[in-house]
Amino acid sequence: MERINWQKVDDLIKRALEEDIGKKDITTEALFPYNFLVSSILICKSGGIICGLEVFKRTFLFLSTDFEFDFKFKDGDFVKKEEVVGEIKGPVKELLKGERTALNFLQRLSGIATETRKFVEKTEGKIKIFDTRKTTPNLRILEKYAVKIGGGENHRFGLFDMILIKDNHIKSIMERENIDKISAIKLAIQRAKRYSEGKYMIEIEVENFEEGITAYNEGVDIIMFDNAKFYDIKRFCDFIKKKKRSCEIEVSGNINLRKIENFKNVNVDRISIGYITHSPKAIDFSLKIKNIIK
Repeated sequence: MERINWQKVDDLIKRALEEDIGKKDITTEALFPYNFLVSSILICKSGGIICGLEVFKRTFLFLSTDFEFDFKFKDGDFVKKEEVVGEIKGPVKELLKGERTALNFLQRLSGIATETRKFVEKTEGKIKIFDTRKTTPNLRILEKYAVKIGGGENHRFGLFDMILIKDNHIKSIMERENIDKISAIKLAIQRAKRYSEGKYMIEIEVENFEEGITAYNEGVDIIMFDNAKFYDIKRFCDFIKKKKRSCEIEVSGNINLRKIENFKNVNVDRISIGYITHSPKAIDFSLKIKNIIK
């Protein structure tokens, strides 16, 4: 897997299991007075890019160390509809207790990876696809991992690792200082640079060509055109080609698979898409018990 903090992931798994199991799985306890080993198969019901197999495994291993896994695929592989992903052997009580939680992780992460891959393939390698902070609370570490598995890139992880000046920052400065938007953009960047002292990258969100020029002249690292007109974006891309100082150009705001076609032949470096983490369709998986081992 990509570099990941497994202690944090294990904490997530623990909380997810506690949410589902509570004090006990009363159905399993009622039906099975004795525990025994079973063999089961994991089936992909809808097809897509698989992601989260290690999380799936750790969910069951958190309940019992007696589980064994034999997967035919790895994270990042495409799995066809109705294809068997692998075999899971383990105690029936723990299998039934962990089944839903393990599948929930797997289907959510696979959905994100699959949706990300669609955008990545659409750009034909000409533009990098980035995620955003529009993630499920407490699942960001996993959802951003899924974006990477799908071929995308991670934007800042949180508010602590990069300066990103957004519209509400600018609006607040406008109101507080009683100045126009262009002046507020200049002031915001100047303050950010003084605070950063070169320690952090600085990105700013703009809406049109004039604001982009202002941000460029103030020396930011990345300029994000958010919900801007295509004409303004293209005009700025043409402008920056003639300049010596480099500056990454990002596009954001309701970008779908159809709209992304417009940017393939424009000098855009990156497109950030909230949809890939906040609204992907989950990839359906099923766990079926085959037989009793002993």
